[in-house]
Amino acid sequence: MISSPQALDELLARVRWTLVSPTHPGNLGASLRALATMGFGQCLVADPIDDQMHLDPQALAMAAGADAVMPPVVYAPFDEIQASVRWSLALTARPREFEPPRLALEEAVDEMLDWLMAHPLEQASLVFGPERSGLSNAHVLKCQRVCGLDVSPAFASLNLSQAVQVVAYAVRGAARERLGAAAALPSTPGAGRPTAVPASQSAVEGLHAHLMTIALRAGTLSPQAPGRMDERLRRLFSRAGLLEDEVQMLRGLCSDLEKKL
Repeated sequence: MISSPQALDELLARVRWTLVSPTHPGNLGASLRALATMGFGQCLVADPIDDQMHLDPQALAMAAGADAVMPPVVYAPFDEIQASVRWSLALTARPREFEPPRLALEEAVDEMLDWLMAHPLEQASLVFGPERSGLSNAHVLKCQRVCGLDVSPAFASLNLSQAVQVVAYAVRGAARERLGAAAALPSTPGAGRPTAVPASQSAVEGLHAHLMTIALRAGTLSPQAPGRMDERLRRLFSRAGLLEDEVQMLRGLCSDLEKKL
């Protein structure tokens, strides 16, 4: 059974994205954009160095309008944010001598979704550290789980907003699969052009015949050894999903070529 988009939205709305003391306004703006594209709506800045950072011109530019579709950023002390959640995940690559259970991202996401679905009135928090230093030991120990992303050991440095995007994509995909919600369909050819309609089979057949005629006249196709051009053209047209105006354009090109042969 396919779940409604509303069920997915409601589940994602219960995930908090906590950014601890981000230092660059652009990173905050880019993180907001990443969250908005994945359907999340809670961004909290813990222990802010600037409690108006989301209004900085760099933040606004990098948000690319995401700030207009998401609720306002919440600024609060880290301990206050953590006090209101009972399941949180610290995102940090650096292992600590004393830390909560460390999970792979997929495991952590599954456990978080299990917890959210078992506690429908609760929220969960994903915690990201400052750009340069990452999360402190104290931050990590105030979370229930810890996770580092699977990146190359040769260069393991992810930008804050990149890390947020990777995790947000993973959470959305896992939540959608868990709920059986239908994925957003990719845009269809010609989307945005009201006059773009799929070509009729007769129009495609006409184009096919026109191309075969030109191939014969040009010597590309030999009547004695035609090969597989006929089948390959048909397979190409089937895969392309030609639109009516595209067929007309190609027919016009064929007509012009005929005049020169």
